[in-house]
Amino acid sequence: MSRKLPLALLLAVSLLAPGVAIAAPPNAFPAGSSGIGDPYFPLDGNGGYDVQHYDLDVSYDPDTDVLTGEATIVARATQNLGAFNLDFVGMRLRALTVNGVKAVTTRKGQELTVKPKTGITNGSQFTVVARYDGVPKTLEELGGAGFITTNDGAIVVGEPHVAELWFPVNNHPRDKASFTVAITVPLGVEAISNGILVSQQDSGDSSTWTWDAVEPMVPYLLTMGIGQFEVDAYEADGLAFWDAIDSNLVIGPPPIPPVTGDQLLFSQVADQGPSYKRLTRTLTVPAGGATLTFQVNRDTEEGWDFLLVESRTAGGDNWTTLPDQNGHTNQELGACPFFLFDNPFLTHYVTDTSDEGDPENPDDDEFSCAAGGTTGAWNAVYGQSDGWETWSVQLPPGSIEVSIAYASDCCVQGRGVGIDDIVVSTGEGSTSFEDDGNTLDGWTTPEAPEGSQPNPNTWIPALNIPPPTPLGDSVQVSFDRQPEIIAFLADMFGPYPFSAAGGIVDEVELGFALENQTRPVYSQFFFGDPAGNDFVVVHEIAHQWYGDSVAVDLWQYTWLNEGFATYAEWLWSEEEGFEDADDIFDAWMDIPAEEEEWWGFAIGDPGPDGLFAFQVYIRGALTLHALRQEVGDHDFFNILEEWAASQAGGTGSTQEFIDLAEDISREELSALFDMWLGPGKPVVDGPGPNRMPALRDMPAAAKTFVERNADKPGQPFKEAKGKGH
Repeated sequence: MSRKLPLALLLAVSLLAPGVAIAAPPNAFPAGSSGIGDPYFPLDGNGGYDVQHYDLDVSYDPDTDVLTGEATIVARATQNLGAFNLDFVGMRLRALTVNGVKAVTTRKGQELTVKPKTGITNGSQFTVVARYDGVPKTLEELGGAGFITTNDGAIVVGEPHVAELWFPVNNHPRDKASFTVAITVPLGVEAISNGILVSQQDSGDSSTWTWDAVEPMVPYLLTMGIGQFEVDAYEADGLAFWDAIDSNLVIGPPPIPPVTGDQLLFSQVADQGPSYKRLTRTLTVPAGGATLTFQVNRDTEEGWDFLLVESRTAGGDNWTTLPDQNGHTNQELGACPFFLFDNPFLTHYVTDTSDEGDPENPDDDEFSCAAGGTTGAWNAVYGQSDGWETWSVQLPPGSIEVSIAYASDCCVQGRGVGIDDIVVSTGEGSTSFEDDGNTLDGWTTPEAPEGSQPNPNTWIPALNIPPPTPLGDSVQVSFDRQPEIIAFLADMFGPYPFSAAGGIVDEVELGFALENQTRPVYSQFFFGDPAGNDFVVVHEIAHQWYGDSVAVDLWQYTWLNEGFATYAEWLWSEEEGFEDADDIFDAWMDIPAEEEEWWGFAIGDPGPDGLFAFQVYIRGALTLHALRQEVGDHDFFNILEEWAASQAGGTGSTQEFIDLAEDISREELSALFDMWLGPGKPVVDGPGPNRMPALRDMPAAAKTFVERNADKPGQPFKEAKGKGH
């Protein structure tokens, strides 16, 4: 098609010098924006295009931590583009092309600006290929997130910032895309990612694992686990599963032999309750005193379970604890005063100095202890020893009752304590616990002291300190229930939204779990109980509907992710025969209105530093239960299912959720959501006790949530932090 030019334009052209081209209209191909428009993170994501697919081809060397990658990004322009940005942090960019032609690139902070040789027209598809390498960063967010190196590889996990650490990306929930990830690692190393395992091919001394995640995914949900894993691939209810548990967690450590001879004394582990186990003997100590020396191998829960040496005058009440002259004991108080609930006898050695608060001053609540109790000093230790260690204590003169004691709380324990080669400088009571007809040589194992529950077991002679049940067994208990959990949630939320499922547990210092699409990553520290930890698995699987399939449109709306997943735990609680949602709601509503840290900020707009605050989870679930109470079960569960269906594969906002709830219930609900998502404690029927709930008295779903989220379990409302989903 040809057109006639206006006379004025012809005259203008005739005045140009020969060979000078007509300039394009100004801003015919402007640059896309350097942020997608999220006020919490203004530079996250980028404007002007929509990514359709990422094809990542990476190789990783666990010996050097160097990642080498090639990212192929297929996108569609949403405007004419003369330049556009990608989010990319830390790695060295070696080359970048747009539609096969080298592009000009500049970098500033997290922004990688790309200027293609020719402009890209609105609506057209274009392909970016970037080659890069380097050592990806670990972030301080959530206590350690991002690209985390392990003892045999790496794990990639974090929110909201992680993807840009290891490939160029449009990093925001608004721009979902499908992913293909090929990971090349040394031969014999496993490489796990999202979606379906397409192939695993060995070549020489390397192996390439290729994963295909076909459903649209927010970039931060892409994970990569590299290391020695026990991988279980199976199908259940028509769904493909891949579970990966670190091999070290599956195998477990070997038994620990005695220091000398054939036997030692072992504390055993009290899995079903607290314990206070004493190994006791009365010794006659001369005027100059005596020395008690023995060998210890210990593995006790950090902060909660203690090994100590007690003494008193025989028959007296002058109880105290004796320091180890070799420096193994200390005055650290761990989770005091909370371990005193199970073993109040320890108040002989520590003092609860907590101030639980004046009702007129809600900010003065503090939980604390001081070394030194009603009768004696505090000298003890918790945690794990580095093999066998020699303890030596000085005994005062007189008829002295001395006890080597192991005090543990109700819930989690380590491997226990082994004792060997007791030597008393006077000769009385020395023993190596051999099977010689007098194994204990006068030492006894009395009942737990007054105030403690009866010991479920006590010290016994043993050939070794037996290996603990591998933590991987605890993980497997809950992983085995994944098909059942998915079916339970699907009954309420609608069909499971993806073509694959599974989970990853790595042996790494990770303080949270994350809902990585089709393959959540769990902290090893959430497991250990023989019964597993189904609640955290329920939480992450619920996120597959709410958080993954339906992502937040802006980070401000994080309560829509975390409130829904937390509420799923409440529903599971009732399914498992624990407390129902009403009971759990009531327990959390017991928190007084004066608790400003709990009720004082708006969970519907928590700010970037409050995205994963404890309150966003629990108060988000409280909001949903308040909605349920208002509209009734029929409409409530219709709202949940329709929210998952109508927003599937996309994003959602608080207002969109309110609109949907009002459409289905035919009620005006804005006031309800303003009250529950804003600051201040909502007013509900029934006075309630209006007091801070004690951890031991909380419903099961609440207790497990506190324990896996709290910086100090038992003190959840003061120092709870981190993404514990």
